[in-house]
Amino acid sequence: MTTNIEQNINYFTLQELSLEAAKLWEQLEDAPLEESSVEQIISKLFELQTATERKIDAIAYVADQLKLDIEVWQSRLQAITELHTVVITRKQKQLESLKSYLLHLNEQGVLNERNPGVEKEILFQNNPPKVVLKVNPEAPEFPEEFREVRIEYRALTKQILEAYKQGQDVTEIADIEVGKHVRFKTISSKSKRLKG
Repeated sequence: MTTNIEQNINYFTLQELSLEAAKLWEQLEDAPLEESSVEQIISKLFELQTATERKIDAIAYVADQLKLDIEVWQSRLQAITELHTVVITRKQKQLESLKSYLLHLNEQGVLNERNPGVEKEILFQNNPPKVVLKVNPEAPEFPEEFREVRIEYRALTKQILEAYKQGQDVTEIADIEVGKHVRFKTISSKSKRLKG
């Protein structure tokens, strides 16, 4: 690795910087007690620490830019979706209105069940039958032969998690998984002052 790590920060990954730091710590432990060699290693360690901090800042900056890009593209998508939804809704209403008008003409006897054109045909057909209940299925007078009773079991995962947090053993019924996520946080000026 080059002696001026800071100038070449873009060429090194965090992993490479961490491995280099580990090597330098090993060198420091094995270094003879000569002041010049110890000072040189410590100087490289400080340089490496600065480069690592800048690399972390660069990665966090890229993450911030990506988040911003995602927000911009999501808002664009939302605007396009809203625009298209308005047009689709309007077209659907127009189609339904046209169909309603034609059904009205059929009911009035103006249009037959089959109305051929040159290339197309307008047909009026019955929809599949559907049931419109007059009595609530829970009412006692509703016949048992037409009623289905459903019992549904669901796991109360929030309560299981709460029991786990309170120290209860839930391993017989569930595994509790704890993942990790990455956060990018801006260091406050107070933290910077304490660090420096």
